Amino acid sequence: MKNKFPKPTKSITKAKKDLFEWGYCLLKDAIPPELNKKITKRLIEQADAEKKLNIAYEDGSKEKKWGEFTPNKKSQGINQRVWMLPNKGKIFLKVLEEHHKYIKCVQNILGKDFILSSYNANIAKPGGIAMDLHTDQWWYPDPVNRKQKFLPVSAITRKKFDYTINHNVMNNKDLIIRPAVSNVLIMLNGMSFENGGTLVVPGSHLFGRHPDKKIDRDIKPIAAEGPPGCAIITDGRLWHGTGANISNVKRFAILITFCGPQFRPQENYTLGLKRDLFKQLNEYQKGLLGFKVWNGYGRIGDPTDKFLKIDPMLTGEMKN
Repeated sequence: MKNKFPKPTKSITKAKKDLFEWGYCLLKDAIPPELNKKITKRLIEQADAEKKLNIAYEDGSKEKKWGEFTPNKKSQGINQRVWMLPNKGKIFLKVLEEHHKYIKCVQNILGKDFILSSYNANIAKPGGIAMDLHTDQWWYPDPVNRKQKFLPVSAITRKKFDYTINHNVMNNKDLIIRPAVSNVLIMLNGMSFENGGTLVVPGSHLFGRHPDKKIDRDIKPIAAEGPPGCAIITDGRLWHGTGANISNVKRFAILITFCGPQFRPQENYTLGLKRDLFKQLNEYQKGLLGFKVWNGYGRIGDPTDKFLKIDPMLTGEMKN
C-alpha cells in the first residue's frame, strides 16, 4: 500500500490529485534551486546569530514539546525555530511570489484568496524527538447536530475538541469540516525518515476528526521524503508532525502556513513587519501579509478600501 502514496513529482496536475486523494503532495522544485541555496545560507546565518545571542526558540525535546509555550522552558529544546522570516532577510520575501509552482497547489485547497498565517523555519537537529500528530486547523469548530451541545469556539484548544466530550465528530459519518489551511514545507537540504522528515497519515484529512493518542495508538505514520527544493504541501486537516532526527546532520526546512482571509493568522504581520520592508512589497505580497481588505474585513475604516497603509492616517474623535 505504501507504494501508492505520493512520490515527489514535477507535475502540478499529479500534485493536485495527490492532495485531493491523500491530503498531501510532494512537489519537486517548489522554488528555483538557486533561491533554495540562498535561503539556506541566510537561514543558517540567522539561526546561528540568534543562538549566540541566546534568543533562539527551541523545542522538540522530552522537556519541551511543540505547543508548550512556557517561558521558563525556553532553553530546554533541541530543534530550533526561526520566526517571522519576512523580517529576517529580503531573500525570504522572494519565496512569497505568485509565480512559484507551490502557489497553484495552495489555490487548489483554499481558492484564489488566502493570507499568510505564519512563515518560519524549523531546524530539526540530531536527538530531537517526534512531534505528536496534529492538524493545522485544530481551532476550526467541528460540525454539530442542530440540538446537540457543543464546545464554545474559544474553549477549543490544541488538546480539547468536541469529540472528547460527546464523540460527536467520531459518530458523525455524514459531515466533515472543510480545509481552511494549507501548509507548505520546503525541504532546503532534503527530507528523509532518518533526518526527521515530516510524519504523515495519508488520507487522514478525510477521517473527520483530530488524532487521539489512545484511540489511534495503532496508526503508523510514514515519513514524507524528498530532495532539496521539494515541498510537502498539505490539506490543513491532514494528521502530521515533525519526525525524530536520528541522523548526524541537521535538517533545514521553511514552513509557510496559509489560511483563508477571514481567519486570524498565527503571526501578526500588520503589526510585526518592519516598517522599512513595507515599501519593498508588491501588491501580491501585501495581500498575503494581511494588508489587503477582503470583503470589508481587515479594514480600518472605509470598507471599500483595497489596501491598508503601514502607518495609516486614522480619524479620531471629532466635533462639528
